[in-house]
Amino acid sequence: MCTARPRPRWLVNVCVSRTGLWATVLALSVALAVGCGQEEDERGRSCPGGAGRNLSGRTVDGVDLWQKKLRCINLEGSELTGSVSEANLSRGNLFGARLTDVSLESVDLRDADLRRARLTAGTLAEVDLRGADLGGASLDRTMLTNVSFGGGRLRGTNLRSASLTNVDFSHADLRDADLSDAELSGSTLRGARLDGADLSGASWENVVCPDGTKSIGTRSCKGHFTPAS
Repeated sequence: MCTARPRPRWLVNVCVSRTGLWATVLALSVALAVGCGQEEDERGRSCPGGAGRNLSGRTVDGVDLWQKKLRCINLEGSELTGSVSEANLSRGNLFGARLTDVSLESVDLRDADLRRARLTAGTLAEVDLRGADLGGASLDRTMLTNVSFGGGRLRGTNLRSASLTNVDFSHADLRDADLSDAELSGSTLRGARLDGADLSGASWENVVCPDGTKSIGTRSCKGHFTPAS
């Protein structure tokens, strides 16, 4: 009859040490993975390879951007002052940027990252924001005229008391957005998603509804918020 020989104590200690080591490595790997994910979420999206001028974390006068071609510019966390006109800032990183009371005219911001940006009480005219991400951004009390958000992401965006004249929200994601007391005139919401959006107190004038029907006069889009399939 064979009997199992007991392991030497030093071998048992080595096994326990290895088990503890692997557990520590696994825990650190998980922590790093989670931490990196959180950090990435807290930072803006820049063009591959760091392309574009880096003006992050600075105070930038709008005059310095006038008529400039600054595709992929990094303005993360920066404060813009004055007026920006005829500038190409497409695919720019404006994550968390402060543009309070700023005037933007004929500015190209296609596919830009404006998450958590603050554009409160500003003025936007002839601004192209197609495909841009404005999740969690603030545009409350802002005047927007001839602005395009086509295909843009505005989930949770604050547009409270904003003036929206000839604004194109075609196929934009406006879920959970705040449009309370906003004034919509001559604008289009065709194909836009408005699930959970706050439209209380909003005024309507000749607006194209998500399902493609037109809100004649001052009638709202009530009953026409489901985009046509």
